[in-house]
Amino acid sequence: MTDARQDAHRLMELINTLSLFTRKTMVAWLPELAEELGVTVERFITMFELDLEPDSSLKYLAERLVVSPSALSVMINSMVEQGTVARIPDTRDRRRVVLRLTDQGQQELQTIEDELTVRYAAYLDGVDGDDRRELISHTEALLAVVNRILARRSQ
Repeated sequence: MTDARQDAHRLMELINTLSLFTRKTMVAWLPELAEELGVTVERFITMFELDLEPDSSLKYLAERLVVSPSALSVMINSMVEQGTVARIPDTRDRRRVVLRLTDQGQQELQTIEDELTVRYAAYLDGVDGDDRRELISHTEALLAVVNRILARRSQ
């Protein structure tokens, strides 16, 4: 196996492991958290995606969420009526409309993320001190590298 293929294999292994970790933590906590806060899991995930990529079209967002545009449209209409999402004319093409979280939507998302942080803090309290320090150290390094790569790719 070439170095590039070995590196790609390790990267895929990391992504798969992080996906498993996500399923065993955040995805496991979301239904209870959503019920406590009075939102659906689908709404949270939609808000999360719009926060990551503001000014997404409905079609683009539906592709990212792996749902049909018509199904997503119903939820977006509700979110627009509730004031958490805004439809805005695209600055590059006035015929096109993009979606963006409103200030209210940002606050709602922040509340959910704050509650998830509380759950992760409790989770980390149960992790051995050495493992926790190593995990956070590597997390910081990995975030720095990934953010640099993403910044270069978006230019």
